[in-house]
Amino acid sequence: MNTLSRARTVQILLEPEAYQNLRRHWSELVRSPRKHELTAAHHLLYLALLGKDWRKAFTFITNQRKLENGAFYGWGLFQAMAVLHTASCEGAVLAPFGGLVTPAMLAEIRRLVPYRNKYSYRPEQFGAATFPFEAYSVPASV
Repeated sequence: MNTLSRARTVQILLEPEAYQNLRRHWSELVRSPRKHELTAAHHLLYLALLGKDWRKAFTFITNQRKLENGAFYGWGLFQAMAVLHTASCEGAVLAPFGGLVTPAMLAEIRRLVPYRNKYSYRPEQFGAATFPFEAYSVPASV
């Protein structure tokens, strides 16, 4: 699954006005001087909270020389997923959201956005500018 339904995102954000508050806060944040503090993990979390395909925020590495020199394993996509799923980074991941995103919301996103190990994939699996994995893993019981 590459996007979440509106019904699913409502289960994460809980309050009816939370969606609009989050969008408004993010808009102000990316227009402020603090925008330089935002990392790929923050962008991933924001897009996941909205139920969007967060993978589209990451550009494929196509330069063959960079790939030969290991750029694939340093790709921001894998780093962002690692930070999102690292418990010790929770405070830093939630900080820019100013309390609008709770640890419980982050835990739910962690459950829905599976961690992908960069060593499980090869650069050629992304060769056709497609991802070899889905953006979300929604349990059948949901």
